Amino acid sequence: MSDNIEEKVTPELEHEPIDGRFELSIAIDLTEATLTVYSSHFGGKDVTEQEVLSEIQSKGIVYGINSKLISDIIKNKMSGKPYEIAKYTPPTDGVDGTLTYLVEQNVENKPKEDEKGFVDYKDLGIIRNIKAGTPIGTIIFPTEGEPGTNIKGVPIAQKKGIEAKVPMGDNVVLNGDKSHIIAKCDGNLKFSGGKFSVETVYTMRGNVDASTGNLDFIGDIVVKGEVMEGFKVSSLKNITIYENTTGAVIEAGGDVVIKKGCINTKVTSHGNVSLDFCENSKITCDGDLKGDAFITSDIYCGGEFIAQGKKGILMGGKYTCLKNLTANSIGSKSYAATLVTVGDNAIMLEEMDECNKKLHELDFQILRCTQAVDFLNEKKKTMTLPPEKEELLTSSVKSRIMLNMDKKKITSRIEEIKAYLENKENLSITCKKELFPGTKIIINDFVFAVNDKYQYCKIFLGDDGIKTETL
Repeated sequence: MSDNIEEKVTPELEHEPIDGRFELSIAIDLTEATLTVYSSHFGGKDVTEQEVLSEIQSKGIVYGINSKLISDIIKNKMSGKPYEIAKYTPPTDGVDGTLTYLVEQNVENKPKEDEKGFVDYKDLGIIRNIKAGTPIGTIIFPTEGEPGTNIKGVPIAQKKGIEAKVPMGDNVVLNGDKSHIIAKCDGNLKFSGGKFSVETVYTMRGNVDASTGNLDFIGDIVVKGEVMEGFKVSSLKNITIYENTTGAVIEAGGDVVIKKGCINTKVTSHGNVSLDFCENSKITCDGDLKGDAFITSDIYCGGEFIAQGKKGILMGGKYTCLKNLTANSIGSKSYAATLVTVGDNAIMLEEMDECNKKLHELDFQILRCTQAVDFLNEKKKTMTLPPEKEELLTSSVKSRIMLNMDKKKITSRIEEIKAYLENKENLSITCKKELFPGTKIIINDFVFAVNDKYQYCKIFLGDDGIKTETL
């Protein structure tokens, strides 16, 4: 029975060697490649690093290969799990350009408050002055970005940034490197229709009053209505007013045109002034002045002064012009005190008098400094001066130098005035109708008091004083 049992025993199975193998998976979009290694069995051959590298090369994978990881997988027999052994570099898209405004788009017109908390209810900020070249907005340029590369070494195009939209209105331009939008000229900055613009002429359609506040503009101003009492219109250029100005202040760096008249108004112009009538007002202009009627006003005109029109009168007040004056009538039947000065000798004499007063003051100050310097220098010969006395000596010497420089300037100005006064111009006053008593006329430094009524006359400077002749 034992022999039969031994015949049924099955001998041990013998297996063929199983070699190791690997799988190389490549993403369809070529963004990565993974390696999975399977171990060998029963004495089979292991996968070698060279085999893997050869397969990678045959598949055309040339970029983003992690050689160290491949080596670790083979050496450490990291099997049965996929490992990313090649990876692409994604593209970096560019950033779109932007436009950032440096000024507010919309400004609320309200009274301005100063640092001390005081509110000016006449300054509503209705005009935004801007000078040529002032930046309005900053432009950030778009970036190109960087292209990527897939695992086969083929570039992947990036999305480039888009330039910012830069809307620009009238008189707004780009600067040299196109990094800013700037004002092309001086003017009023406005935002309308999604863009900034600069207007060189500010036009007020109605009156200048509490609803508008004062007007202060770097360019030309045109007021279609009136300038009401207590309000001010200022311009670095020209001002044109279609109606009256009453109790107002008008200041212009250029010309002033008031198509009607000014009443109790102060007008200052560095150009010419033209108006219809002027009453109880003060006008100062560097250029010519023209109008129809001037009544009890204080006028200074640096050019020609012409009262022309239906009336063409100067009646009461003080009138000074540096050149010739022409009017229909000067003074009044009621003998209103009217002072007319032509030429600037009187003005120059007044300036020279002021210069002489300053010269006298300077001489006194120089004397005091000289006395201090001489006294301290004498003391210094016999003793050492204390620090405060040395400082006094030094400051006295410096002050004397500065005072002498001022004295030299004033002395030079006095000599200029003297030379000017020696050259008298042939100035005159033309009165086309009537010259009334009560009028006093000054031509240069000569005075003529009108005691009789004159008609159709010309007043001028003769060899021995003021003369009159019939036109």
